[in-house]
Amino acid sequence: MKHLHLQIHADRYAELRKALGFKFRERNSVQQFVQFLESQDGSGPIRAAMALEWAVSASPRCGRFGQVGRLTVARHFLIYLKAFLPDTEIPAPGLLAEERRPRPYLYSGEEIVGMQQATRALWEPGCLKQITFETLIGLLASTGLRIGEALRLAVDDLHLDFDPPHLEIRDTKFGKSRFVPVHPSTAQNLRLYLGKRYNLIGDKPEALFLLRPKKPLQYSPARIYFRQIANAAGVRKNPPGRRGPAWHSLRHYAASRTMPRNQTQDARRLAQHEVGRAHSRQDAA
Repeated sequence: MKHLHLQIHADRYAELRKALGFKFRERNSVQQFVQFLESQDGSGPIRAAMALEWAVSASPRCGRFGQVGRLTVARHFLIYLKAFLPDTEIPAPGLLAEERRPRPYLYSGEEIVGMQQATRALWEPGCLKQITFETLIGLLASTGLRIGEALRLAVDDLHLDFDPPHLEIRDTKFGKSRFVPVHPSTAQNLRLYLGKRYNLIGDKPEALFLLRPKKPLQYSPARIYFRQIANAAGVRKNPPGRRGPAWHSLRHYAASRTMPRNQTQDARRLAQHEVGRAHSRQDAA
């Protein structure tokens, strides 16, 4: 199928996706799909069965969820390709049934407290690592932030003296940014963390959460340390029919405990504040 100039179409498809504002992390997958199509014998149109064959040919470690993702990548590319090659077949949505995901692990309030206390058993109370993980656990449990969002927070993203106090989450999922209101007690705990951190290292690194002085906490070590914390707190590893405890499970805890009415009120006040700031900037201009 080399005569179809699939590689040219793939490059133009990537350019179009980026021009539309997508990060387009699927580029490598599209390239692999194109290579698969070019390896097929014959010069006929691209059939839906080819996309399905490529999707299920993934490594066994990919699993059904990964196969569904690969088929989705192929389907989107073929929709684009059909505009230039009308005989192209597009796989129907739902051609591969997704595996049912296990229910998320839901922590109890006692487990949250237990994990925070476990940091004091694992490390010397008041040391940088101990206060970092104790504060991080509390922040995720109270706000529902993704672990990646929390680890990317900078000190300047904390607006704790505003009404309501809030965090500025930059370049998150789908390339968007947002404000997240925080409870006054959470804001106070963040202030305490900043004060203790300053006393320990004496300067002001840009990153909020530090593993060591001037070394921001990254996801891989955070994942390893979380296992230690969960084990020390006695949190079950593999509850029946559910995922094991993980950083992301704290997001589910926050979602199950947050009062929607209070959250809506804080969001409304924050939106009004931002509108006022915008009007002030316009008046100054």
